Amino acid sequence: MSVDHTRYIFERLCRDLPPLVPKKIQEDLSDALEQVQDNISLTLDQLEDTMILFAKKLWPYREAFWEFYRVNEGEIGEKMLCKKMSKEMVKKYTTFKEAGGEFRDLYRGGSVAKVFSSEDVSALCTILVEMQQDIWNYTVQEVLTKSKIRYQKKVEEFKHIFANIEEQLHNLLRMADNEQEHPGLAEEIRQHVRGFEHGIALLGPKIDYNELCGVEHYYKERKIYKNNNKNIV
Repeated sequence: MSVDHTRYIFERLCRDLPPLVPKKIQEDLSDALEQVQDNISLTLDQLEDTMILFAKKLWPYREAFWEFYRVNEGEIGEKMLCKKMSKEMVKKYTTFKEAGGEFRDLYRGGSVAKVFSSEDVSALCTILVEMQQDIWNYTVQEVLTKSKIRYQKKVEEFKHIFANIEEQLHNLLRMADNEQEHPGLAEEIRQHVRGFEHGIALLGPKIDYNELCGVEHYYKERKIYKNNNKNIV
C-alpha cells in the first residue's frame, strides 16, 4: 500500500468519527492529520504507526457505533433503499429477492448482474452509498438521543475488551522480543500483531478480536515443536 493511499485512509478515519469521541482525542487526531498531510518525507511505517495509535483510541467508539448501525441497516436499510430506487428498479429488486437474493447481497455484486443491467448496477452503487450515509446520520441521532445511555455502556464494554486485546498484543510482542533461538518465529509473531493492528486501523482485513484468544499458547507450542526439531528454521 502506498503512502498516498494510506494517508487517504487516515483522512477517512478522521472524517468518519462516531459520536462522543472525547474532545482531546479529536484535537490530537486533527493535529496528527495536519502533520501527516504536511510531512512529505513521512515513511509508510511512520504513517501506519500514527494511524494505529489513534485507531486504537477510537476502536471502542467505532465498535459500539457499528453495533447500532448494523441493527438499523437490517431494520430500515431496505426501506430506505427502495425509496431511492425507480419503480423499474424496485421491480427488478423484487425479482432478485424471489430468485433467492438478499438485501446484503447487493454489496457483493456477483449475483446482482443477473438481474440488473450495467446501468442499473452503476445507479445502484450510488444509491447504496446514499443509503449508507442516511443510516449513518440516523444512527448518530439515535445514539445521541434515545439510545445515548445504551451507547455509552457499549463504549465502556468495548474499552474493557480492548484493554484485554492490548494485554494480549503486549504479551505476544514480549514473547517475540524474548525469542532468541528462532528469529523466524519471532518475526512471525510480530507480523501477526501487525496484521491485527492493520485491521484496527482499516489498513487490512478486520480480524475478530476473539481470534486472539489462544494465539499466545499457539506460539508457545510452535516454539516447543521447533526446539524438538532443530533442523527446522
